[in-house]
Amino acid sequence: MITSSNNKLIMKISLFATFLGASIILQGQESVSNADLSRKLDLILGKINGLEERVSKLENDNSEVKKEIQAVQKTANEAKTASQVVAIPQDVEEKKSFMSRLRLELKSEDDKAAGAWTKEQTWGGMRRNLTMFKVRKLLGNPTRMTLSLDPRIDRVYHYEGDLDADGTEEVGRVSFFRDRVISFSSPFGG
Repeated sequence: MITSSNNKLIMKISLFATFLGASIILQGQESVSNADLSRKLDLILGKINGLEERVSKLENDNSEVKKEIQAVQKTANEAKTASQVVAIPQDVEEKKSFMSRLRLELKSEDDKAAGAWTKEQTWGGMRRNLTMFKVRKLLGNPTRMTLSLDPRIDRVYHYEGDLDADGTEEVGRVSFFRDRVISFSSPFGG
C-alpha cells in the first residue's frame, strides 16, 4: 500500500535522478571557448542594432503619416466650413437674387476661360497692321466674325463676353482690310 510518505520518497528519488542525469549530460558537452561566445555576442548585438534602426525608421514614418493626416483633417475641416458658409437663402426674393448672381458669376467665369482676349494686358499687344493670323495667335479665336458692308473693311472679329459678372457684355472688335488690322477697340475701354 502506497502512503503519502512513500509518495514523498518516490518524488525525492525521481528528483535526485533528474538532477544526476542533468549533471551527467552537462559534463558530456564540450566547453565553449571565449572566441565562440564573443562571436555569438557580436551577432546578437548586430541584430539588435538592425532592429533599433528599423524601429527608429518606423517611428519617423509614423510621425510623417500623423503630420499628413493632420494636414488632411485640417483641409477637410476648412472645406466643410466653406461649404457650410455658402448656404442658399430661404426667402424667395433672396433666393432669386442669389441664383441670378450665381448665374452671372458662372457665365463670367465661362467667358473668362474663352481665351487670351479676356485679359487686359493681352490687348496691350494689339496694334495696327497685324495679320489675321497674328491677331488670332495673340487674342485667340473670336466669339463671332462678320463681313462688313463698308468698302474699307473686309472682316470684323468680335470678342464678346461678360467679364466682370455685372450682367452686361463687354465687346472688343478688330477690323481688317486686306488681311491687316486697320482698327480695333478693347473690351476694357482702351
